[in-house]
Amino acid sequence: MKILHVFHYSNLVNGVDRTTLTLLCALRQLGADVSALVPDRGDVTQALDELGVSYRVALLGCCTGPSKPAELAYLAYAATRAEMIESWLREGDFDLIHLNTGHLIDGAIAACKANVPVVWHIHAPFEIDLERYIRFMGPAAYAWLLGELGHHVIAVSEDVRASLLEWLPSEKVSTLYNGIDVDDLGIRARQPCKPLREELGLPANVPLVLGVGRISAQKDFATFVRVARRVVDTHASVCFVIVGPVEARELAEALPKQIKELGLDGRVFVLGARSDVPALLAQSNVFLSTAIFEGQGLAALEAMSLNKPVVAMDCVGLRECIEHEIDGLLVPLGDEGACAQAVLRVLHDGALAEMLGQRGRQSVLDKYSAQAYAKGFLAITESVLHKTRTGEKAPAADFVLGLLKKIREAHDRATQLGQRANLQTRLKNRLLQWTNYLK
Repeated sequence: MKILHVFHYSNLVNGVDRTTLTLLCALRQLGADVSALVPDRGDVTQALDELGVSYRVALLGCCTGPSKPAELAYLAYAATRAEMIESWLREGDFDLIHLNTGHLIDGAIAACKANVPVVWHIHAPFEIDLERYIRFMGPAAYAWLLGELGHHVIAVSEDVRASLLEWLPSEKVSTLYNGIDVDDLGIRARQPCKPLREELGLPANVPLVLGVGRISAQKDFATFVRVARRVVDTHASVCFVIVGPVEARELAEALPKQIKELGLDGRVFVLGARSDVPALLAQSNVFLSTAIFEGQGLAALEAMSLNKPVVAMDCVGLRECIEHEIDGLLVPLGDEGACAQAVLRVLHDGALAEMLGQRGRQSVLDKYSAQAYAKGFLAITESVLHKTRTGEKAPAADFVLGLLKKIREAHDRATQLGQRANLQTRLKNRLLQWTNYLK
């Protein structure tokens, strides 16, 4: 089977593209012919070069922006990119296109026009996934796009699937848990690096509680810090570390203030985006998740695969991957006191920590391996290919592409008018300068 995988971002600091790369590697091992389309050069293309996987780069911004013009520019360029991708699909004679988020509308249009079956991969509950489109598209319209410009939808958890089934028929949506390449993660965890405690200026025996994820409302690191305050009140030496890129600037700016106000300077550290997350996980004592929802919860699974005990709030997605008191500890969503007590249990009970770590790793090996991920994906896609009728999605693709072309025309006119107005302003200012000079 020849598959084109379309990446949403060009870096690997987000779970969506990391798990796509894991899938691509595992599919190759099973004999699939894989290629990739990437929005820019970066971590993803570097990894693909190392793997010897063919790819093309087609520049694309995200579908959200700081202003209406930014969103208009995204939609305007989507038409051009769809036409470009369509030509590549026809040249490459692909059997299937895999879109790793619901926001790659151009890839879906191109595939439908080229008569290549489309599989969407949704990593968040429907209402959350919709947020990127919400300023110019309602839920019914987004569901129509997924259904009419796609042949099947993969949900990364039963919770995500349930949210999709409110809008799509059950036969069009399958659950497939993301996989973890445990061997590769172990190799990266052992890469030489400066010891984390040394980097933070801490004694070598200080227990560390690690949180990994984007600084965003979803990951809720404000709650992470408040839980830290409760634990520090009881435990004399434990420190907490937050690792992840900034998604919401205002939340990132508020974190240091909150840490200072709660008297946690020197006990809670914010490291930002890091490329050595596996090595940091390996040096921690406990992994803590205070996320309010997950598609599945890759960071927690990675911690489990490295034998680390996980404490997590019982949120959508992640609750499916942890069995309470068996391979991790779950606490009620929002219960900061219970969360602090669970962290303290693990810190004070070495036997419990070891048991949870060992069972957590075994759970990942049994249920969330990269090999199982790839086999499940192939089973879904083979079923899609068997059921797909040639040309059935082309009319819908023509309709959406026509709208995008009109948006492109409007954007081009607006850009020209803006350039003309800018030129007029510059000429006016220059004339005023000359007039003042003559005076």
